Amino acid sequence: MVRFPSAVDRCEQLLAPDGSYDEAAVEALGLGRETLRRMYESMVGARALDERGATLQRQGEFHFWMGCRGLEAAHVGPAAALTERDWLNTEWRQYGAHIQRGRPLVDILLFWLRGYETWETEDVDDMPAHERRLPHIVAVGTQVPQTVGLMWGRNLQGYDEVGLVGVGDGGASKGDFHAGLNFAGVFDVPVVFLVLNNQWAISTPVERQTAAETYADRAAGYGFEGILVDGNDPLATYRATRRAVERARETGEPTLVEALTYRRSAHSSSDDDARYREETDLEPWRDRDPVDRFEAFLADRGLWDPEYGEAVRERAGERAREAADRALEIAEQQSPEEVFDEVFANPPAYIEEQREELLALYGEHGEEAFRW
Repeated sequence: MVRFPSAVDRCEQLLAPDGSYDEAAVEALGLGRETLRRMYESMVGARALDERGATLQRQGEFHFWMGCRGLEAAHVGPAAALTERDWLNTEWRQYGAHIQRGRPLVDILLFWLRGYETWETEDVDDMPAHERRLPHIVAVGTQVPQTVGLMWGRNLQGYDEVGLVGVGDGGASKGDFHAGLNFAGVFDVPVVFLVLNNQWAISTPVERQTAAETYADRAAGYGFEGILVDGNDPLATYRATRRAVERARETGEPTLVEALTYRRSAHSSSDDDARYREETDLEPWRDRDPVDRFEAFLADRGLWDPEYGEAVRERAGERAREAADRALEIAEQQSPEEVFDEVFANPPAYIEEQREELLALYGEHGEEAFRW
C-alpha cells in the first residue's frame, strides 16, 4: 500500500496535484515570473541530470548512482528560499537544490566519478552561493551536526547567515540527527532541518523508522517548531522554508520542515526495489508528479506552454550530456595519487607509505589496476 501519515490532512499545500491553487496564497509569496521559471527549470534540470547519471552508471562509468525522480519539488523549493549568503548542505541525491543554487553540473558529476570536488573561492566571505556548502557526503546523517557546528561558529562570529541541511527519513533515525537537533535547540543555532520523507529508507518503510505520527512532531522534543509540508508542491516547500529561514535569521530559532514525498526511483542503482514495494505503490505518486503539477500551475499563469516545456527539457538534456562529457575528460586527467590530497594538512607516515604503494601498483599495472 501507499504510506501516507495519518496526519496527511495537516500537510501545508499551495498547489493541488492537478495544479490548481489559491490565488491569494500564491500572490502572497511575491514570486516573479523569472523566479518561478527558474525553479521549474531547476526541477527539469535535476531530472535530466538524474537520467544522465543513471546512463553513465549503466555504462560502467559510475560505481553507483542515487536517483531522485519524484523528489524535485522537495529539493528546489527549499533551496530557492535561501539568500545568496546562506548555506546549503545536503544528502547525496539533492541535485535540484544544487542546481537552483547555481552549482555547475560537472562538479556534481565529478563527485560521483571520483569523489572529486572543487571550491574556486578561498575566502569564505567571498564565496558565491553554490560554494556555500560542506563537501558532498555519503555517510548517512553526518551532515546534520556538521551543519549545526558550522552555523553555530558563523553565528558566534557575527555573521547573518542561516543553514539549510537536508536529510532523508532514514538519516533521521541516526544518532547524528538527534545530536544536531538537540544542540541547535539548546543553543539557538540558525539552522533549518529539512527531512525528506520519501517513505522508504532503502527497503525499510517509514513506519519502521519512527513511532511518531510525523517527523515534524519530533521537533517539539527539541524545543522548536516542526512543519509538515507537501513535498511534491514546490511552492509549499518554498513557503515553509522561507518562513523558517526568516525565523532563524531574526531569532536564531531552528525549525524542522518535513517534506512528505515519494522516491519513485530505486534507492540506488545497486538496489532492487521490486523486492520490497509493489508497482501499485507507485501509481498514486505518478499522479502527484511535482514537475507535471508545476507545469499545470505555470500554464494557468501564462508562464508555460508545450513549446517552452520542450525547449527546457531539450536544453536540460544537452547541458547534462555536456557536463557528463566534460566530467569524464577531467576524470581521465586525474593522477591516482590525488586520492591522498587534501585529507591531512600534515600527512602521517602511514599515509605516505600508502601513497608510495599505490604509485608502485600503478607503475606495474597501469590504468587496469584502477578499473571498477
